[in-house]
Amino acid sequence: AVVTEERFVPALNVVADYFKIPNDIAGATLMAAGASSPELFSSILALFVTHSALGLGTIVGSEVFNQLIICAGAVYASKTGSLQLDRAIVIREVFFYGLAVALLYITLRDSQPVADDDENHIFISFAEACVLFGGYVLYVIVCANMDFVVGLVTASGRSLRDNGFA
Repeated sequence: AVVTEERFVPALNVVADYFKIPNDIAGATLMAAGASSPELFSSILALFVTHSALGLGTIVGSEVFNQLIICAGAVYASKTGSLQLDRAIVIREVFFYGLAVALLYITLRDSQPVADDDENHIFISFAEACVLFGGYVLYVIVCANMDFVVGLVTASGRSLRDNGFA
């Protein structure tokens, strides 16, 4: 926690300020990428060094932890015992989380036995990997253009506050 607060967050603030990235976008992209780096590297090591499927279990398991325990911990750690959230951002995050789970499920359906092994193994093609990556790119684009997206989704394109989203 100390390293995060004293080094990681200030470094992200410098990068975000330099590139003029708004705070919510920096949090949804830079902070998420930085916080997920250990999982990424452990997955790469598991895949290429130990040749195990540890990576998928690590990522899915830690995501469940992040969604449930960290969200609950944030409420417990707040001074008031509750958090005030922006409805539009919560809807965005829940939508893209559901999309990510659906894309992952579709991608992981392809299984078949391998020569010299009777077990079925999951296969992910390059095209499927590109679809997963494209889902993240879409997420970043929506984050960067959130006001425009909310304007498209709402009936008259009024401001976020007029439509009860802020």
